[in-house]
Amino acid sequence: MDTYRKRSKHTATEHQSGIKIERPHSKPKILEELISILRKILDFCVSCVTCGCCNRSAAEKVLSDEYGMILLDNEKRAVENLILYLNKGEKTEPVLSREHIRALSILSYSDNYDLQRSASLCMLEISERKRTEITEILGKPLVELVRCKDLEIQKNATHTVSNFCAVGETDKNKAVLLKLGVLEPLVELLQSRNVDVQCNTCGCITALTTTDASVRTIMNYDAVRPLIHLMRSPDIRVQRNAAGAILNITHTQSNRNELVSLGVIPVIVEVMHTSDNDTQNYTTASLSNLAVNPKHRAMMVAVGHFDVIRQLVKLLSAEMDRVKSQACFTLRNLALEVENQSIAIESGVLSALHHILTSGRSDTLAAAASCLRNFSSFKFNEASFMQENLMPDLCHVVCDSSHSEAQAHIVGTIRNLATSHHLQIFLENDGVEALTFVLQDLHSTTEVLQEVTDTLSLVSAEDEVKQKLIQLQGGKVFSRLVTLASLSHDSEIRYNSAGTLGQIFLIRIPQELKESNKEGIILYVDNFLKSPDPNHVHLALWTLSTLLKDTYFLKAFTDHSIDPVIDKIRNTHEVNKVQELAMNIRDQLHGIMISSSSSED
Repeated sequence: MDTYRKRSKHTATEHQSGIKIERPHSKPKILEELISILRKILDFCVSCVTCGCCNRSAAEKVLSDEYGMILLDNEKRAVENLILYLNKGEKTEPVLSREHIRALSILSYSDNYDLQRSASLCMLEISERKRTEITEILGKPLVELVRCKDLEIQKNATHTVSNFCAVGETDKNKAVLLKLGVLEPLVELLQSRNVDVQCNTCGCITALTTTDASVRTIMNYDAVRPLIHLMRSPDIRVQRNAAGAILNITHTQSNRNELVSLGVIPVIVEVMHTSDNDTQNYTTASLSNLAVNPKHRAMMVAVGHFDVIRQLVKLLSAEMDRVKSQACFTLRNLALEVENQSIAIESGVLSALHHILTSGRSDTLAAAASCLRNFSSFKFNEASFMQENLMPDLCHVVCDSSHSEAQAHIVGTIRNLATSHHLQIFLENDGVEALTFVLQDLHSTTEVLQEVTDTLSLVSAEDEVKQKLIQLQGGKVFSRLVTLASLSHDSEIRYNSAGTLGQIFLIRIPQELKESNKEGIILYVDNFLKSPDPNHVHLALWTLSTLLKDTYFLKAFTDHSIDPVIDKIRNTHEVNKVQELAMNIRDQLHGIMISSSSSED
């Protein structure tokens, strides 16, 4: 069986990254301020009705000069209704009745900015208190307020949308707001020069771009250009939210080309150099998603002539584990190009990954292991791996079943290194013992067992490995391989285990192991011979040709009446090599029968 190097099964794939939406903190006295404004509006109206007999000075300090008319009756009742609602207390969550919502709608659709501003403050207060879903009847006036041209109303309305998208029944709230068309006015507000509005709006768009449909709508509204521009904002809150929105857009594969065509890559690479952990996380995750495409990888590397690789290697030592993980994923994807690997290794990537391997947490460990696996899949990196002395820690960490994803990648890395001329280093560091420990572990996942059995099937070509597999744990490892070959539900595990056993049968097997595993061996060979997969049939015939040289197994298979199965393969199989093997085995069995018959005569 030829040896070859396998890359990660997750090579060049995207990864989700949790995004924290930056939202400005509510003013501590928003409720008192809102009630005060509403009362002053009413006081102003009373003053107008009484021909100025009441004191107007307090109201005039709040209300604009242009507000010179008495409230309409419905507006007055709306203000009174909202005051009653808000006076129920900040810590409670009073019932928001249809009358309250109608009052909000009246103020929201008013031609007067003071009333709209009051409505926006009230909406903000409701979003701070309310933890249930937003309804269409409440969402309509909110979207209207987002469309307002007044700066303060924009701040309050976008903050309210952000609250509803971040707290409570968020999925339902997002669905309602998207249905009501909130994205279009939000995209327009990306052009605002006000930092708070920019922060809120980017945060809203980040929260809403969690489905392919919403991302497509954002793209149709040409929101990417302003988002890219805002990634360079000197305000860290705006930068974070804009980077988060871009990250969400990169999760949709069909939009990545458009993002790149609009110049997102140089900006992401530039912003990635920030000292802010969250922005580093979002930008590295965006690069990881974009790096799935070979053309995009080339464009990243072209920016600053491999500077992106050097920066990613630096981020492997970042404070935040998520940044380390995303840097690993991006480097893993970039490592698909040979030239990129050379730059990364020169920049110290193996040392940084080695450190994560021995000290990282679960998620970071898996990311580092997958990255190491890609680097180990190229033969010219062997010397660097040996200089880093990774094998002892690879063999140590692989025994921890609490990190199954990391386990699978580490075994893959061990496999790539052990099948080279560095096999002796693998043996000296108890590599076989480590892999068989995982093989015996009942907590090992199917994916891990696939990798372990695949590695063992390759290294078992060495006689020293064969001897270990027979002797380890008093023969229990050998029995485990027989069990997996005969009873595993996974075809790959069965095939790999059978391949390893086929190698082991080339040397002498202790009699007690033959006897205790006879039924399992006959079962898996018989199953493989009857398989529709020609590879399985070929492996079974190759194994059987070896086993029949042993008188114990010869008798066992003869008693099992294996010859009709062989005849069927010889007469019906289309693959020449399989037919030839079947013919040879038939001759072996036929020769034995003739010999037995002659002895009886």
